[in-house]
Amino acid sequence: MYAPPSFRVKDPEELRAMIVRLRFATMVVNGPEGPVAAHLPMVVDATRPQILLGHVARANPIVTLLREAPAALACFVGPGAYVTPAWYASKREHGKVVPTWNYIAVHARGRIEPVDDAGELRAIVAALTDAMEADRPEPWAVEDAPADFLAGMLKAIFGFRLHVTALEGSAKLSQNRPAADHAGVVEGLVASPLETDRLVGALMRKRRQ
Repeated sequence: MYAPPSFRVKDPEELRAMIVRLRFATMVVNGPEGPVAAHLPMVVDATRPQILLGHVARANPIVTLLREAPAALACFVGPGAYVTPAWYASKREHGKVVPTWNYIAVHARGRIEPVDDAGELRAIVAALTDAMEADRPEPWAVEDAPADFLAGMLKAIFGFRLHVTALEGSAKLSQNRPAADHAGVVEGLVASPLETDRLVGALMRKRRQ
């Protein structure tokens, strides 16, 4: 991942916290004809933080590659927002400014471990479900589904663990801009009608504190 020093996130705990927040990844592996990608939710294993858990539909062509336990790259990309130079105080001072894009992202590299055991697959599904449902007033649990129905659904998915060997992250949130420019971007984003803009503005405000 390319990330200038002012944007690079190095702390593994912070990177894992970003993954917990983002929860959805584009996972890429190499196939005979080039890179193959799948889009899926992934979570950090509660007992082994160096492992990410996920599953895809068995009908997904990527499963054939995942069964070979390949090296993989999981890309978690958070909210992003266009930043117009009109928000910079510097524009009014000297005009030497250009547009940019603010965002957060984490890359997790590692090796896939296929999970075929029914009990382990159910545990992966439960971990994903519990993570996604945690903030709900009445969380849904895997046990809420009829056992025979759940068994049939589990047969339709392929589970895996990604053993992470390298984590890289970038939080590009105008840290390289003067305070007045940063404040102008935050003001512009939080006033935007786009929810993603407002989320980036909130992240900028929190990280600056």
